[in-house]
Amino acid sequence: MTLGRTSSGAIKIKTDSPLGLRAVECACCGGSYGFPCADCPPFLTDFNFSLTGDQVSGLTEFQYPAAVCPGDECSIQGFPENLEPRTCADFWDAFGPGAISDNLYMIQLYRAGFGFFGAPLSQGCCWVLSLYVQGYFSYEGEEGICGLGAGGETIITSLDPRGSYPFTLSQQCDFGGPQTEFNFTVVVS
Repeated sequence: MTLGRTSSGAIKIKTDSPLGLRAVECACCGGSYGFPCADCPPFLTDFNFSLTGDQVSGLTEFQYPAAVCPGDECSIQGFPENLEPRTCADFWDAFGPGAISDNLYMIQLYRAGFGFFGAPLSQGCCWVLSLYVQGYFSYEGEEGICGLGAGGETIITSLDPRGSYPFTLSQQCDFGGPQTEFNFTVVVS
């Protein structure tokens, strides 16, 4: 017979043993077990992102949703007055000059775990940080133009995702030639 929960969330059950009551841990008894936004400890903050790396300069940045109200007027119709911290996901986009036109840089940070959002099924609460780059880069000095459309991700096992994370994205810039590596660093603060 289930009698309730202890302060740590264990289930109290009645048994026929001389002790009468005991607490047990069981995965089948809890809420939505395995959905990161519901089952991982909250991390109540907004995140800031920065990107450095090969040929990254003069970025025009965008963050979704906006961290603050537009201007000094927060009563604009449809704009939330009390914007909640982004506890489960955050997105950052930027455009910057490339070899032919502006390159696109996209960073996504997701609360993950238990097989959700790219985390391994065996991984408990964590974060998945991904970087995607689309555009044209110079290589071999100014002789060539390399189209890059690549992305990568890293699993952050710490409950606090703030830190610096390197990414190496590769593209074959010369037909039949070796892969050319482009190095980037994403800082989450």
